[in-house]
Amino acid sequence: MLPLYLSIEGLYSYRNKQEIDFTRLTEAGLFGIFGKVGSGKSSIIEAISFVLYGETERLNKQEKRAYNMLNLRSDVANIVFEFLNYEGRKFRFTAQWKRRKKFEDTTSLERYAYEWKDGAWIPLDSNDGTLVTQLTYPNFRRTIIIPQGQFKEFLELRGKDRSEMMKDIFNLDRFDLGPKVAILQRQNNSKLEQLNGALSGFDAVSLEILDSKQQELETAKRHLASVKEETALLEKEVSRLMESKKKRDELVQKKEDVQEYLLEQPRIIQLEKELRTYEITQSAFREILNTTHNLNKEKEQLTHKIEQLTVRKSEVLNRLEKEETEWEKIAPAYQQLDFFKAESEDLKVLIDILQNKTQQEKLSKRLQDGKPYLLQAQDEEKKLLASIESEEKRLDELKNTRVDTSVLLTLESWYQTDDNIGSAIVELKAQRQQLQNELIQTTKIFEEQSTSIDDWESVLLQQETKLNAELTSLQREETHLKVQAKLSEFAGSLAEGQPCPLCGALDHPNPMANHDMATKIQDVMDKQIEVKQHQQQLKASYQALTATSIRWRDKKTQLTQSETNVQNMEEKLKIHREQFRWEEFSPTDKTAFLAYKDKNYLAETHIKSGEANLKNLRVQWQTCQLKIEKYKNSLAEFEQSVTVLDQLNRQNIRQIKRLKPTDFEHVDETGLLNKKQETEKKITFLEDSHKRLSESIQSLRTEFAHINGERAASKERFQQLYQQLNSKQAEISTLLKEHGYSDIIQVQHILQKNMDVDSSRKTIQEFNLNLQVLLRNIAELEKSVALDAYGESIYQEKTTLYALKREELELQIRVTGALEKEHARLRVEFEKKEKLLEEYEKLALRKSNLTTLENLFRGSGFVNYVSSIHLQRLCEIANQRFHRLTKNNLSLTMNENNEFEVVDFLHNGFKRSVKTLSGGQAFQASLCLALALAESIQSMNKADKNFFFIDEGFGTQDPESMNTVFETLQYLNRDNRIVGIISHVEELKERIPRAITVVNDIEKGSQLTYH
Repeated sequence: MLPLYLSIEGLYSYRNKQEIDFTRLTEAGLFGIFGKVGSGKSSIIEAISFVLYGETERLNKQEKRAYNMLNLRSDVANIVFEFLNYEGRKFRFTAQWKRRKKFEDTTSLERYAYEWKDGAWIPLDSNDGTLVTQLTYPNFRRTIIIPQGQFKEFLELRGKDRSEMMKDIFNLDRFDLGPKVAILQRQNNSKLEQLNGALSGFDAVSLEILDSKQQELETAKRHLASVKEETALLEKEVSRLMESKKKRDELVQKKEDVQEYLLEQPRIIQLEKELRTYEITQSAFREILNTTHNLNKEKEQLTHKIEQLTVRKSEVLNRLEKEETEWEKIAPAYQQLDFFKAESEDLKVLIDILQNKTQQEKLSKRLQDGKPYLLQAQDEEKKLLASIESEEKRLDELKNTRVDTSVLLTLESWYQTDDNIGSAIVELKAQRQQLQNELIQTTKIFEEQSTSIDDWESVLLQQETKLNAELTSLQREETHLKVQAKLSEFAGSLAEGQPCPLCGALDHPNPMANHDMATKIQDVMDKQIEVKQHQQQLKASYQALTATSIRWRDKKTQLTQSETNVQNMEEKLKIHREQFRWEEFSPTDKTAFLAYKDKNYLAETHIKSGEANLKNLRVQWQTCQLKIEKYKNSLAEFEQSVTVLDQLNRQNIRQIKRLKPTDFEHVDETGLLNKKQETEKKITFLEDSHKRLSESIQSLRTEFAHINGERAASKERFQQLYQQLNSKQAEISTLLKEHGYSDIIQVQHILQKNMDVDSSRKTIQEFNLNLQVLLRNIAELEKSVALDAYGESIYQEKTTLYALKREELELQIRVTGALEKEHARLRVEFEKKEKLLEEYEKLALRKSNLTTLENLFRGSGFVNYVSSIHLQRLCEIANQRFHRLTKNNLSLTMNENNEFEVVDFLHNGFKRSVKTLSGGQAFQASLCLALALAESIQSMNKADKNFFFIDEGFGTQDPESMNTVFETLQYLNRDNRIVGIISHVEELKERIPRAITVVNDIEKGSQLTYH
């Protein structure tokens, strides 16, 4: 992570907004933030942690964190932090909260996160800094920004906690495959159990059963083919006989149909006659009769309409006269409408004047009541200023009596060094004595073996040579005896006339005889075992004496080194005591120094108490100032409001047009409101009535004219219809005479039948066509049946035989189908069984492999192993700097519990706990480990640059160690490391290329200045 920008407002001592451009600081690679105690230095890194994670070291959520972090003279806190993460992506995190009306209540914390993309800040879904930095809050404060009191936390963590941290930072959980292996095992075992259950259902499936079912199926198929052939022949014969029978039945049916048609023929002839009469009459009379009917209907409707229009005309005329009468009644009052509106406006102004006078009286009373409070607060402010001045004088006097801190620190450092050297000499002498005792004990071991430290190897070598020669002789003797024993076996198996298995001779005059050969061989083998046991004992003695010899040489070397170390430390103590230059103190008696130190502590205690008291008085004075300012503002607002109300009343009086204010001096606000409401109701009534009557009269006049015109048009149409009806009556009389009808009733009787001409004509045509077709079909069927050889008995016999054969075929088909299904089922089941067996073998092999993996990953052993590798690597990287800082006197290492230990080369390389380190040494070790951890994270994230912030530690270093630490930090810039230092030691400013000074101003709060 590389910081770019930070702004703080309203946080702790930061009252006003302060901004830090980190790009100006990080260019140098090493920068500092300096200021006195309580100036607000640590608040900078606390703001960064809080805006990224919503967490802080000083306070937790249960401690009213938002209220306590908010500046007491601020109403809002705001933090903005911009930075580049390990991927080079630019982010902005913000945090804000405000004070509510009640001083100790605050709003909830609002945190937001953005990323710079395409020239704009794009909001992120989550405000968790872990997702951006890839570090949790605890690991962030251990590796990037380390607050006060936490610098040695990583160094002194317990093994388990440190391993968990390594898992988190380096994502070592990906190596914890134990749970995954367990899941795979459960899944694999479940599948094996399922396969066992599935295979138990295939016990009745085998290759022999499948072959037997195949033979049954082939026999059934051959029989089915034979039955199918016989059935097909019978089916063909039965089909021919059924066709002949069908033709005979059809001939009988068609003859019956012809008889029915002949009975229907007279009705069809009558229908044809009526249809001709209906068509002629309809053609001549239908149209003229319809026209006459329509004209009569329209005449009746028109008569009814004229009657309705006459009634409506009378009604509209009456309504119009009534509306005009009502209009004449309101006309005089409507002409005075403007007067009534002006009167309403004047009443509104009078009401405003009365309300303003009431408000003036209230404000005047509050003005008089508030002045004593202002005077009381001003008196309190004077008393507080006097107390502050007195306390400042007393505090200055105390500071003038404060002892010289630099002398105190230098003396304390000298005494501490003297004690350390003295303790080291005691430890070295004790170590030397222990080594001497151990050498004596080692020498006794050689004496017990009847040898010495110088010639023990040659003695053991001679013994070993002797035993090897003895063993070789016994092995040769054993071989000779075994050959003799084998020859004796051959000699014992010889027979006369049979060839010898060795030489082939047929004659065996003097065969070999050897007795007790097995006993001799066993004696030789027992001697060999005894010799080998002596060799093993000699080998064990050699190994033991070798280890003892090496240990003796090591102890001898350590003893020499120890004696040298004692001399060096005694010389160092002598030089150190020669450097004591304080005459008023004793190098061997610390009593005067401790009294001097107590005096300084007492003075510092009084100064801190005075500063706290002064701070409290200033807070009270600031609170009093705010109270006075509040009273002054309120009283000024009251006076201004009274003046404004008086001016408004004068302006309102000038706006009155119709009424006289003197007429309403004794009327209260309620009376004026009632008068105004009555006037407004009268105005509303006149405007609504005028509008309604005007619209109604205009509408009625328009409606009357429309009705009058429509009535005249209806009368004219009525005369036209009357003439048209007379003309049509004359035409009907002429047609009756022409077609021979006596009156119109005969014509209407014919037309009332409403015959469907098309349907009737179609019925007649279909009847004649069907009759002709039937007669033709009967002739064709009689000709066809005369030639076939059909007999009813033959038909019945063949039909019965075919039905039986059909049943036999269906039965055989079912039998064959069942055999096919069973064979197919067995074949599928057999294939399933083979696949299940194959799968079972794979799962069994997988189970074996998973068991091996389970043993490997049990109890997070592999993860802990990887974690220990990372920790060892951290030690190697850290030691590159730690050796230089400690002048190769100390080194960091890991024990079997993954806990840090120190290898002390001044004490023969013995290991000891890191908790035994001095404050300065612990700072050096923590610094080297933190830098190593930051480098590992940078390497893992492939970041170009990384940032590291230190908020303590330099006060524990002597000048020489300080030089070494600063050289180490300055070299970091070459490795793209940027280090920020927070300290109250002002002397460090000259050694830091870029810096910021923080000053806590009483009025403005913490202020930042660049150097």
